[in-house]
Amino acid sequence: MELTKNLLRKEKRSYYSFFVGILFFVISFLWIIVKIREGQKITIFDWVYSGLFSLNGIVQSLGSFGFQIEELFGKAFIIINDERISIKTGVFDKEQTILWADIKKISYNINKFQIIKMDGKTLTLDVSKINYALKNEVRELVENISNEKHIINN
Repeated sequence: MELTKNLLRKEKRSYYSFFVGILFFVISFLWIIVKIREGQKITIFDWVYSGLFSLNGIVQSLGSFGFQIEELFGKAFIIINDERISIKTGVFDKEQTILWADIKKISYNINKFQIIKMDGKTLTLDVSKINYALKNEVRELVENISNEKHIINN
């Protein structure tokens, strides 16, 4: 049994988001072109405004194909297999990993797993940032694997 989930990937394509991205991109160029055609001076504000619209257009267009801009800054994932539990719920969150061999007891409380290690230390795996359906899937998988490995499960 294994669960590997990238928490940043958007599964569905959005043509609306792609259209909005292209629209922002076009508006950014039109802003500068209109200023040039009317003979107006192009200021720093115009360049910043146009640049922000272009950047927003690029982000929206890439997002429509399932690429999230957060992926440039890091990863967010859940990996549960027969060797370990590894959870990183946000790009800037710390990765929480524990090997099944190090677990003496595991229990699920609201939005977190309380794990007592073989050396007596307690570790808390926070799952509050993931959606309800995935949280249930994680909980069930952890229960099944802990039962297979004869780990105390409450």
